[in-house]
Amino acid sequence: MIMCYVTKTVQIQGVSMIKKIFFPDIDKEVMMLMDRSSMKSIKNISIIVAVFESIALFVFILTRENIGGKEWLSIYSVLFCILTCLAGYVFTKFLLKKDSLDHIQAVLLNSLYYSVMSIWAMWASYSKYDQGEQILTFYAVEVMLVCFIALRPWLSTLLTFGTYGIQFAIFTIVDGAKGINIINYFILTLISAIGMGVRFHSLYDTSEAAVKLQKAKDSEIREKMDILRGIADIFDKVNLIDFVENYEMSVRDDAQVKHAIDLNSESHTVLSRKLRERVMPDQLDKFIAFTDLTTVRARLVGKRLISDDFIDVVDGWFRAQYIPIEVDENGIPIRIVFTTRDVEDEKQREESLIRIAKTDELTRLFNRRSYVEDLLAYSEQGLKKNFVIFSADVNGLKKINDTFGHAGGDELIKGAADCLLYVIGNKGKVYRTGGDEFAILIHTDDPQAICREIDDYVSGWHGKYSDSLSISIGYASYAENEGLDVHELEKKADNEMYHSKARYYEKKGIDRRALRK
Repeated sequence: MIMCYVTKTVQIQGVSMIKKIFFPDIDKEVMMLMDRSSMKSIKNISIIVAVFESIALFVFILTRENIGGKEWLSIYSVLFCILTCLAGYVFTKFLLKKDSLDHIQAVLLNSLYYSVMSIWAMWASYSKYDQGEQILTFYAVEVMLVCFIALRPWLSTLLTFGTYGIQFAIFTIVDGAKGINIINYFILTLISAIGMGVRFHSLYDTSEAAVKLQKAKDSEIREKMDILRGIADIFDKVNLIDFVENYEMSVRDDAQVKHAIDLNSESHTVLSRKLRERVMPDQLDKFIAFTDLTTVRARLVGKRLISDDFIDVVDGWFRAQYIPIEVDENGIPIRIVFTTRDVEDEKQREESLIRIAKTDELTRLFNRRSYVEDLLAYSEQGLKKNFVIFSADVNGLKKINDTFGHAGGDELIKGAADCLLYVIGNKGKVYRTGGDEFAILIHTDDPQAICREIDDYVSGWHGKYSDSLSISIGYASYAENEGLDVHELEKKADNEMYHSKARYYEKKGIDRRALRK
């Protein structure tokens, strides 16, 4: 019972192995890749053999003093080989131009090429058989065929034994096959059949691995594309840029049209070329550099993304981003996504927050924070000769506060701010640096004229709680103090303002020690 089971199992395994070797189940995509690889091999080897045989034929003719019947037979034989190879080259080249290779055509071409070349090799070498020894031509052709022809093992085995058998029958009819050693001939037939089978399975394994790898990559790319489509609504434009197959494709476009990219002749995609037509002129060079395809991969190495903001002359601010989704073994991106998103509202909120952070709430002038940042900027970039700092302070604020409360004091402070802003306008910047303290940063060649303008405007001011307004002003110009830096100029302007304030109280006959400003 056990022996029967073992015997049956061995038989099943034997049948299964024979089926796997001679009748393998092959995926359509794998078969297509095998056919294409086989066609490429035949095309390449055919042109190589045709060239070398042509050279050999030319040398043969040149080295013969007389050409007789025997020489002409050799010439015809080589010409047949050359023409057969050229025909194989032309046909395979024609078939390879097709997007989809016909499997039947590939099998027929492989079979015909193998049969014709095998018969030619045996016939060309038969006259040189000497006591059962075959010449190099025969072996060279057979090795070439075994290495480059790909047919299913059952077919290649039948074709090999059939071709060799027919040829042997012909030789037997011609001269009794007296130049053939039957044992050697059979061994050669068997080796050719086995070699063809090994070649087929080797190509099959390679092609299957290549198809599996490509499917895995395609699956990964599809997953990433699905993710990209899922988040595409966040962005206005989402384009995939593939540096392997060199194309650009819109993720949001249902048609999935691929635009070819040639990095040798162009450095920007279709999308970036369209976008730059609407980028603000003063940002154009920056945008062109940011979207340069020849440098983007190097800029992305080791980064999750790179982005920058630009202004569309019609729609306002937008954010452009490059995001790597696949890198090679060296960490260099080979597939990236280019996205754009409208950030006009975000920019407006950002600018609003910046204005709030740098603006005094009461007067709407720039605040002390803005003043300190600007002083630092001037310190770093250097001062022009006509740079001037003004320091100003409201006189008599404490008395107004004590009499009318903070409403009266606020009115006085806002009045001072209005007067300063009216005179300075967009020629400089006016800051509220403290309770009743102000500063002005401006470029002017006549600071005294500005002081007079301020005094004139202040003298005409009237408010609800106060009939008049008085401001003490001091200034320090870089032209008159070139040895001082911006902070030293600030101190000098403050000192000048305090001297002006002292003169004001002295003129009014007010004891400042009795006041607490």
